[in-house]
Amino acid sequence: MVSLIYRILEVLSLGEELLRIGQVAKLSGLSTRTIDYYTRYGFLSSVRSESNYRMYEKNVLQTLERIKLLKSQRMSLDEISEHLQQGCSQEQEPLFLEVQEEIDRLQQKVTQLEESLKDAPSSEKRMIYTTLSNKLTVITQLLTLL
Repeated sequence: MVSLIYRILEVLSLGEELLRIGQVAKLSGLSTRTIDYYTRYGFLSSVRSESNYRMYEKNVLQTLERIKLLKSQRMSLDEISEHLQQGCSQEQEPLFLEVQEEIDRLQQKVTQLEESLKDAPSSEKRMIYTTLSNKLTVITQLLTLL
């Protein structure tokens, strides 16, 4: 997040309204090829200058930062597209990402639990399954309310 702030300050110091793709690449830490791909995929919009350069508005850096965050949550490009189109408010997005991270951690723990229960007696497996399934039912009900 700190690096994003420095990049935004760098953009503001440029004093330009639009940025060339090379500038966007340098400031975002992504390659021009990746930025081009995101543009073709519809995540970003650009205009052509008189010299035929692809030009991007300054807010493209925030969009690219959001894409990076969503990719770090292992979202597919279609999921990212949907997320960008619907858009979470800036207040909701950090909480959304925290929930995603927590779900990932829980999935890892469930996998570890499954491994540890391979040789456990069936009565122990049944007790753990019953306890977890009751809690998962509550979580599922909460998610359907969303």
